[in-house]
Amino acid sequence: MNVQKIHHHTYFTAGINFEPAVYFSYICPKLSPVTYQHLFFDLDRTLWDYDANSTRALTDIFHAYQLDQSFASAEEFLGLYNHHNDLLWEDYRKGVIIKEDLRTKRFALTLREKGINDQPLCMEIGVHYMNSMPRLNILAPNTIETLEYLKDRQYRMYILTNGFLSTQQQKMAHSRLDSYFIRIFSSEELGVNKPNAEIFHWAVSAVHGRKKECLMIGDDFEVDIIGAKKYGIDTVWYNPAGLKSDPGPTYTISNMSELQKIL
Repeated sequence: MNVQKIHHHTYFTAGINFEPAVYFSYICPKLSPVTYQHLFFDLDRTLWDYDANSTRALTDIFHAYQLDQSFASAEEFLGLYNHHNDLLWEDYRKGVIIKEDLRTKRFALTLREKGINDQPLCMEIGVHYMNSMPRLNILAPNTIETLEYLKDRQYRMYILTNGFLSTQQQKMAHSRLDSYFIRIFSSEELGVNKPNAEIFHWAVSAVHGRKKECLMIGDDFEVDIIGAKKYGIDTVWYNPAGLKSDPGPTYTISNMSELQKIL
């Protein structure tokens, strides 16, 4: 087994990074004090490939509304949209804006970059996007196989998301993820977003779990990993880009299939 000590508190085995206690649990599973029962997954960019699905929906909009007359290319349109969308999502997470602001402003700001100030058009495009995007079903590689593996081993699985509940339900239904999960915990229900400890406490309490039995799996280091870690539950950072982090999560994976080596 290829094992390498990286520094005084992180180990590396078979492509997965570990903190020391869980490292020894991994190589000596019968001695493991870690027995997870409740798995909390983020949805967007973790299981459901938000970037691929959004790109497809936005490209269709670009052609359907003949936006090539104003933008040099679909790539330019997508780049400007993603810039404004990311900034607005950050404002939403901080409670600066509400859902309706997010959904209308992201297209208004994008079109305004090209001198288009047409509020009815922005609203129409926004509705088109929200009707089409959640129906797409591109998933992260090996998602279904991994969920089948976890389901067979009777893990109790949930979604813990900052996304809007109705939208996330549509995504899961159209991508056939819904059958694997007991419940969706959406920040929209609680009125508090990840990484606030309150949302993790809400979810863990609702499933009558103990912190040591719970594991958070997500792609956003600040929102999913730091938030869960501060609350006191173990984490799996889904990090296909191979980004660096300090302090690290409990585990780091680059492919969903690697969960099968941990659980």
